[in-house]
Amino acid sequence: MIQEKHWRTAFRYVFEFVAAGFIGWLYEVATMWIMFRIYENRGILNLPVIPIYPVGAFILLALLHKRKMNPVVLFIAASVITTLFELGSSYLLEFIFHQQFWTYEGWYLSILDRSCVISSAIFGIMSVAYFFGLHPLSGKLSRSLPKGLCIAFTVISSAALLADFIISVTGLLRQR
Repeated sequence: MIQEKHWRTAFRYVFEFVAAGFIGWLYEVATMWIMFRIYENRGILNLPVIPIYPVGAFILLALLHKRKMNPVVLFIAASVITTLFELGSSYLLEFIFHQQFWTYEGWYLSILDRSCVISSAIFGIMSVAYFFGLHPLSGKLSRSLPKGLCIAFTVISSAALLADFIISVTGLLRQR
């Protein structure tokens, strides 16, 4: 039987994955609307969650969590790390799926048309918000919510994300 502390830890990271992925989706949809006045469902999933955002957040958490950083240092470190992650992810996804999922072609301060200094700064701001907002919030919620709610959220959200991931990736691979 899984111990309560493990359910609460699982809840915490599934909650962060869903929240960060949804915030990333909102950011990208808003960016498309502001820049081009079009609604475009961004990301590879059908759900309004873009997995690259929580994966990037978890990479930052693994690399930077043990260090006590002030927000400015965190912003700079996260901006650099997320830019490298975005560049690498762009090439990896293009290699796997034979399509380019995003481009910064024509953007001011574009980096190889796969990242941009402006978006890197936004990712830095989002990273500070993650470290000082979302991550502590998930800890508080995991300690205060009833165990049953934590388990239900974890199981249902994980199942929905996994099903959507399988359906979406299978569809993308068929398009190759």
